[in-house]
Amino acid sequence: MRHSKAAGVLRWAAPLCAGLLAVIRTVILKTAFDPQGLLPRGSRALLWTVLASALVFGGLWLLSLRLNRLPGTEDCFSRGPLWLFLRLAAGILVSFGGVMALLEGSYEAGSPELLGAWGGIAAGLLLIWTCAVPAKPWVFWFRVLPALFTGAALVLRFRNWSHDPLVIHILPPLLAWTCCMVEMTLISGFSLGAGHRRSGVLFGLAAGVFACMTLPDFLLGLQTELPELLTLGGLALWCALAGFDLLRAPVQSQTPDASGG
Repeated sequence: MRHSKAAGVLRWAAPLCAGLLAVIRTVILKTAFDPQGLLPRGSRALLWTVLASALVFGGLWLLSLRLNRLPGTEDCFSRGPLWLFLRLAAGILVSFGGVMALLEGSYEAGSPELLGAWGGIAAGLLLIWTCAVPAKPWVFWFRVLPALFTGAALVLRFRNWSHDPLVIHILPPLLAWTCCMVEMTLISGFSLGAGHRRSGVLFGLAAGVFACMTLPDFLLGLQTELPELLTLGGLALWCALAGFDLLRAPVQSQTPDASGG
């Protein structure tokens, strides 16, 4: 009962936090910068962004501590039609992000950006494939490769962020990509029967929440890279779905005897 109550709170708290951070981000982008696009001296916009992000993550973490702590398996993830459809949509978004990167960019042969674009296509296709194959231990390899891509993509983006002197521009995508990387890695463990349910919920929901915080940047025209929107959106959707999936009543009410432990 305690697990189900915490799960119920998280189901509405995560979307609420996502909307709250998106609103805060919108207000900051529209009011905090001067005509040159810089923060005035003494501005607390970055401080408020950090505090809001930390409070949201901390709240999700505290609630996640009250969830079922049994080791997770592939059976924790629903294979119902709606869940499969949404996962397919997430995988398609990731692949389309890679395709758009190839179409919009002019990369040198062997460049990290070119490899990243092809990696996005491959990662999306692997995610789509996991929706069609049975829940077996070898699915681990189909899950861990997209996780490796997410980590490599985060490193690649650090190269671009190093040229931006304003941390306030970097923070939302950094949080979103980091949570996606951690969640994708955690999901891989479920295929081997070593999944961590609480962390899976925490970082899955956090990935979706922080991805929503990046949306105002795209809607207000500060970020215009469509491939980035598609790739991050697809990964965040995949991760958020995993988080919400682990909040289902059959997962949270499972006992050691029922899980075979």
